[in-house]
Amino acid sequence: MKRAGYILIFFIFLIVIVVPGLVVKSCRPVPPEGPGGQVRPKTKVSQQKGTVALFINSAKRIENIPLEEYVKGVVAAEMPASFNMEAIKAQAVAARTYVYKRWVQAGGSGCSLHPGADVCDDPTHCQAWITKGEMLKKWGIFSYYHYYSKINQAVNSTAGMVMLYSGEPIDPLFFSTSNGKTENSEDVWGKYEPYLRSVTSPGEEISPRFLEVKQIPVEEIVNKLRQKWPDLAIDPKNPERQWKVLERSAGGRVKIMQLGNIVVKGTEIRQLFDLNSTDFKWERTGRSIKFTCVGFGHGVGMSQYGANAMAKNGSTFVDILKHYYTGVEIKKVL
Repeated sequence: MKRAGYILIFFIFLIVIVVPGLVVKSCRPVPPEGPGGQVRPKTKVSQQKGTVALFINSAKRIENIPLEEYVKGVVAAEMPASFNMEAIKAQAVAARTYVYKRWVQAGGSGCSLHPGADVCDDPTHCQAWITKGEMLKKWGIFSYYHYYSKINQAVNSTAGMVMLYSGEPIDPLFFSTSNGKTENSEDVWGKYEPYLRSVTSPGEEISPRFLEVKQIPVEEIVNKLRQKWPDLAIDPKNPERQWKVLERSAGGRVKIMQLGNIVVKGTEIRQLFDLNSTDFKWERTGRSIKFTCVGFGHGVGMSQYGANAMAKNGSTFVDILKHYYTGVEIKKVL
């Protein structure tokens, strides 16, 4: 029995540690610069058919990774692996569509920050992405096999599928948690996109990020406001008395508000005070101002927790994608 136990442990070690490590090392690294510090042409980096030229920020280099393997790394990084299979499939199609739109091989323009790369792994600029080794650290040895198998199935079953609008790949924006509705693109980014329309998104309350309460000292608030807007005229002791919401978005979030003598965007307030969303209210509590926020993220495109709620209620990944991205078609192009 003891010998059988050792054999089982050794087998698990091979499957979970050794094999993923070999797969990750098999990705051929391509330096972002050529001899003499000259930037390599995009065609040199993306010349391998069916591969994504990914700039990895931690390594400061570009690696060529097979498309579907890249998508698996994005899904693992961007969506909880515990989610329903149909929600994970929807995330896989969104991740593939994102890189397909920027993929040099498909006529895309590549990553604007890193010449020669199709995309980077910085989620604030492109999409997050993690290796199998990082998945192991994230999930632990006992959950790794189950979660990776689940993502592998979701990606493989949607292989080659992307979202198109009028025959062109879309920008498949997504975020964590809505307040019950998503946003029109122009209300957040200033640019109208016909497929990024405000839609209902019920069932979000189960998200751990659905509700946030944050208290900030009045002195800190006033200092940050004055640093951001030096011409601001406001009562330093009771600044909130001169705050007023002037316009709300289609999704019910703060779009425009007045602060004393100036008018600002809700997105600016969210960024300044590091709030979870622009669906916020405020009230005075002693020497602080308490913000209550509903939802987490910019609110445009697919809500991940909303997608999971739809999947739990029987929706397929196609249903989910067509709900959050108005007028799109899901087509296998690869």
